[in-house]
Amino acid sequence: MAKLKTHFVCQECGGESAQWSGKCFECGAWNSLVEFKEAKLPKNSKSSSKMSSGEVPSIQSLNSFTHENFSKRVSSFFPEVDRVLGGGFLWNSLLLVGGIPGIGKSTLLLQIVGRLSKSYKCLIVSGEESGLQVADRAKRLGLDLDSIQFLSTNNLEEAESLIQNYEPDFIVVDSVQTLATSTLESSAGTISQIREITQKFLEIAKSRKCIVVMVGHVTKDGSLAGPKLLEHMVDAVFYFESLHEGALRILRTQKNRFGSANESAVFEMSEDGLVEVLNPSEQFLSERQRGVSGTSVAALVDGTRCFLVEIQALVQRCFQGFPRRTFQGIDQNRVALLLAVLEKYGIDFSNYDVYVKVAAGGRIEEAAADLAIAAALASARLDKSIPEDVLLLGEVSLTGGIRSVQHLDIRSKEASRMGFKKIIVSESGNSKKISVPMGAQVLKIKNIAQLKDQLWAKSYSTVNKEVGA
Repeated sequence: MAKLKTHFVCQECGGESAQWSGKCFECGAWNSLVEFKEAKLPKNSKSSSKMSSGEVPSIQSLNSFTHENFSKRVSSFFPEVDRVLGGGFLWNSLLLVGGIPGIGKSTLLLQIVGRLSKSYKCLIVSGEESGLQVADRAKRLGLDLDSIQFLSTNNLEEAESLIQNYEPDFIVVDSVQTLATSTLESSAGTISQIREITQKFLEIAKSRKCIVVMVGHVTKDGSLAGPKLLEHMVDAVFYFESLHEGALRILRTQKNRFGSANESAVFEMSEDGLVEVLNPSEQFLSERQRGVSGTSVAALVDGTRCFLVEIQALVQRCFQGFPRRTFQGIDQNRVALLLAVLEKYGIDFSNYDVYVKVAAGGRIEEAAADLAIAAALASARLDKSIPEDVLLLGEVSLTGGIRSVQHLDIRSKEASRMGFKKIIVSESGNSKKISVPMGAQVLKIKNIAQLKDQLWAKSYSTVNKEVGA
């Protein structure tokens, strides 16, 4: 019988210690060490996949590892998902998809399996749902139930044995926190179990030359539950998030060894499952009001995709002791900085309540939206609407100067496609090299002092402009 080894594992970082301590020596977290007992296998045990398969490691040329299947991508039959993956699934890969409960992770993967099962052997290993539940969902999505194979188990050894017999090409594990191995005494979902489960499916993906996609839960702060080592072990990490209080979802790349780590795809949850949103900008601006003060449009770049989002600001006189500052989807420190800069240039907010939000539940994290935020605040305070065909791109410095931003060509092309005729940018940096779309104008400013004149000038003929050929 295998001996039990007792050790203590930090629930925050996964660090191990032979003795209990009130503080983790790895990450410094307090009261995070939990006792675990796991079976210590004898030295002559052949539990590892390499020993059991009889493989002997050797030094080889990298050319000997290249083969047709490695470079051949497997399409998910979702163009947006393929773009996020870097062109499709890659053989011998282990992927991790995280998200809050009910966001649609299982639905998206079930739809992918339903399309892949027509050409490949697909298997769903679920420790959360029964076959009846998954079959009912697949039926609502209009999928072929006969072509999808399903396994309901919480035991890793059972799943590994059946996988070896069935030899699937595509495996979905839903979820990694619900499986457990009998070699460990700890319960499912603990750090030691998650690490062991991930290691085993990594060996399955590499040794059997298949594709494995694991579903992972997230913690309250939005990060994947389990040790940080989990993200290092897998080949790619994706987060499935809610982009709107309603039906919009976004799939973001957190890590990708086979493609860009900054891609995203937008979906809409409907009665027929998740539907790709091929034109997110139109979706975000569909309910935008025209001719009202306090609104502007910013262009955000996520990987190779550009989104146009509406920024809304409301400024009202304060009748109580301290003015309120309420922000949604924007860092409060960024807005506080812009308010200070606008105050410096003569727009007073000291006795006014300020409310700023990104429409459609969006989120702004890049400095390229500074100028659009400042314009929305000035528009709300002065009660003057910004011309509806104007897009603002620029970072605002503490001195009130306008700095240029990256990916101006991508942003300007998306703005032109959505009908924006005037693009206000900085006159410095890479703004000089911008290629202007046909029919669009580029208006250049140096600082916030020029913003008011540019936005509310009687005619745009007096400002600097470049017209595309």
